[in-house]
Amino acid sequence: MKEKWNFIFYLIWFSYLIMSAVLMFGHGFLLSRKTMSDITECQHLETFDCSGRERGNSSIEESCTLDEKIKQILSVTGSPLICAPSHGRVVFILVDALRYDFTEYDDKLENPLPYQNRLPVMQRTLELCPDCVRLFRFIADPPTTTLQRVKALVTGSLPTFIDASSNFAAMELQEDNIIDQVVNAGHHAVLLGDDTWSRLMPRRWFRAHTMYSFHTWDLDTVDIEVDSKIYDELKKDDWDLLVAHYLGVDHAGHRYGPNHSEMKRKLDETNARIEKIIEIIPKDVILYVVGDHGMTESVLHEMDHKGDHGGESKAERTAAMFAYRGAGFGGQSPDIQTGREVQQTDLAPTMSAAFGRPPPAPSLGNILFPVLPKMTVAETLLHLTNSLKQVSQYLVRYGEESQQVSLDRLAHLINATREQIEKAATVKTEDDLSIYVSNVRLLMDNVRIVFREVWVEFDTVSMLRALLLLILVIFFNWLIVEGIPIERLPNIFASTFVSCGLISMAICVSVCYTVFHFELLEDVHHGVILSTGLISSALTCVLVIMHWDGISQRWYEGRSPIYERFARGALMASAAVLLSNSYIIEEGAELSFLALSVLGTIAWNIGTIKAFTLWVGFGATLVISRSYRGCREEQGDCWTSIGVGSTGQASRTALVMALGSMAAVVAIARRHVGWRGHGVVLAGLFACAHWALGWGALGSPSRSRQLARGSWLILGSMFVLLWKRERFGAILPLIVCSLLFFIANALVLGASFAPSAALGLLAGYLALNVVSMMKNGNSKFSLSTRCSSSVACMWALLASYQFYGTGHHATLGHVRWAPAFHAGDPNYLPIGPFVTGALVSLELFGMPFMFGAAVPLLALWGRNGAAAAGPRTQMAAVFTLCLKFGLCFAVRVFMSALSATIHCRHLMIWGVFTPKLLFESGACAAALLGTVVGATLTAWHVPTQIKPS
Repeated sequence: MKEKWNFIFYLIWFSYLIMSAVLMFGHGFLLSRKTMSDITECQHLETFDCSGRERGNSSIEESCTLDEKIKQILSVTGSPLICAPSHGRVVFILVDALRYDFTEYDDKLENPLPYQNRLPVMQRTLELCPDCVRLFRFIADPPTTTLQRVKALVTGSLPTFIDASSNFAAMELQEDNIIDQVVNAGHHAVLLGDDTWSRLMPRRWFRAHTMYSFHTWDLDTVDIEVDSKIYDELKKDDWDLLVAHYLGVDHAGHRYGPNHSEMKRKLDETNARIEKIIEIIPKDVILYVVGDHGMTESVLHEMDHKGDHGGESKAERTAAMFAYRGAGFGGQSPDIQTGREVQQTDLAPTMSAAFGRPPPAPSLGNILFPVLPKMTVAETLLHLTNSLKQVSQYLVRYGEESQQVSLDRLAHLINATREQIEKAATVKTEDDLSIYVSNVRLLMDNVRIVFREVWVEFDTVSMLRALLLLILVIFFNWLIVEGIPIERLPNIFASTFVSCGLISMAICVSVCYTVFHFELLEDVHHGVILSTGLISSALTCVLVIMHWDGISQRWYEGRSPIYERFARGALMASAAVLLSNSYIIEEGAELSFLALSVLGTIAWNIGTIKAFTLWVGFGATLVISRSYRGCREEQGDCWTSIGVGSTGQASRTALVMALGSMAAVVAIARRHVGWRGHGVVLAGLFACAHWALGWGALGSPSRSRQLARGSWLILGSMFVLLWKRERFGAILPLIVCSLLFFIANALVLGASFAPSAALGLLAGYLALNVVSMMKNGNSKFSLSTRCSSSVACMWALLASYQFYGTGHHATLGHVRWAPAFHAGDPNYLPIGPFVTGALVSLELFGMPFMFGAAVPLLALWGRNGAAAAGPRTQMAAVFTLCLKFGLCFAVRVFMSALSATIHCRHLMIWGVFTPKLLFESGACAAALLGTVVGATLTAWHVPTQIKPS
């Protein structure tokens, strides 16, 4: 029975077509900016004479002041970037997630919140020495993840949304940055704290004392380590730049939120720390204390922990910048006004100026003179022209490397910068300088606006191609599964259809790479995706045309029952509402309602008390799972009954519920899955012991991690043993497979959310029993009825709901990273990044994966299920149901992509629509992978032929 493997190959083929089109759409929609390896260089003033020209080999001594020499250099057209004559030392303190309102002080507050009035040192120092202190709002660009913020701080450039995916897998920074500028000038930089800096910029540091930054539940280890080193470092004079990155405030926000006593404690520590540093540092050393981003607010009840970041809300973007120099700063009102908004991209050129260096090559920021020592007019002009020349060079180079900016706009910006460079020589007085600084700032703001627009300029051709491929794949496969009678499918897949398709795909790939080798094709990946997608659509179209007689006859003779039409409408409604940001925000409730409604119409059609009772139980399960649904910032007054943070310690009640749910599942399952039940029970016991030993202050984290590893080892071994053939058919292996995936989901969800996985399993079991009661006319068992679209739609809606039912939301800030470390730190493994990605993906999309693997049970489950039809019909039914299930997710992904296309300039595009597209694509990939696993397991255990009776 070779067609059963052709069914599997076709499912893989279909999955490839869907996901490749999604990747093509993502390539056009989630654009990243073009990075270049240019480095800004400058020449020393000593190499120029008093006429403003390079000395060459001349040894004639001339007498002129530095200001006179600078003015002469500025008057020479085409002069290079000049290193400033003086440089200072800088202490750069990065307090992760230091929101601006954390730094405000109001002595009139009678009952301040835990984060209010906790940094009085800033206000007190400002009152004692107004010229020594500056306090600004430090505005970050989204995405507000730490890696992107550090990149923006050191390069002065803008992050892109797609870079958020690398937040916890930092690669070495290839662009010019302030650290490289310091080191290339022969100065020394010292690093303390977060190891993100050393991963981004290795081998730059004179000394480095860093620690791993990913344990967001640990509030003190990194901060204590930095404190143990920083005060000794401040007393040394062998460094020019000291970078210290504190993590406690950020971790307190992630674990407890800003409205918690732990946040109060961490801010008090920060206040004492800043006070002590101010006392130690010399008067000529500049101290910058900044936040890389803010955090979301926690205004609800005390059990709702919110202090996350990653999006573009005002609370996430508004950080603080505190600057102190005992000898005073320059700048004039209103530039020195407390609370003034400055961009984080301004930090890189400002710090470069503090060291007498030009801005880094990719910088798009303004120099903040109010946080620099007071300068003469000539020296100020030198820094301004250096910045303009650097930006002019960047504009030219970017135009050469990328076609994203139109030539007209690029030429206009280049001419404007050169015009301002030429005007510098005409500035004589302080008033002229003030006007000139304002003009330069306006120009730089315009440049930044242009590049902000460009770096979210979508590749509409790729996006439209991807949408076309998606709609073709969905349409023709819908015709196949809805039109071709199920009894014809075995004969079709026993033919050469699948093999011809796969050979055609291989030829397309070979041709694309051959053409690319001869440089006749620019983007080989797009060429492969487009060609294979079109040839696949053509082949399925031919198949539909060849069997159009059966399709038309089936549609003419058959009339879909009302529950079938209602299910299709419910699926389309769940996809259509993705065009609305309000419905996306409330999608958890919507999916729950639609899944319950579709199953209710099926139960109504069955018309028995048992079916109605199962449906009521199904509804009760969804109601209980509502308590695990989290809330997002836009929802306002929402709640959750689990009183723990995503990375925090489970409560006693949550632990008892986790142990009870796991024990109940394995105890009930053990009685029905034969010898394989021993492995399920053992894995469940290891998981329970893992939670119990890791709970509380007296728990043993090391032993808990060992038990988690033991559970994973048993799960892997049992999955391998699933492929041992037995005479009982595919139902038992499919049940065990679902139980193994349930335990895996519970492990990564942790004790806090493990009961939600059990509720998802229970809901699936109840729905499965309702489906097993479906009948067609007087027949007690009908594969064609149980493989109808209503069943596939109901199962897909339930699988989609379980993403929300396990406490997730389609926002980057709500991704729970802690599950990647429940069995130990995977970064110490050779395949650490793969393990981290797999565990986090399983935590996010494990339920769609489990429901996808269980799809064949919908066709085979029941007392008479396996014996009611032959193996060929069983495989055809399983294939039909798996393909319909995959089509349901494909429809939702298509609508997410269409929504992102329509709303690409919408205010909520990055906060709502883009994360929804990413999470919907992940759920689709998990569901498709699950169907392939489940269908393959079925094909492996379904007998090749029926034994004679």
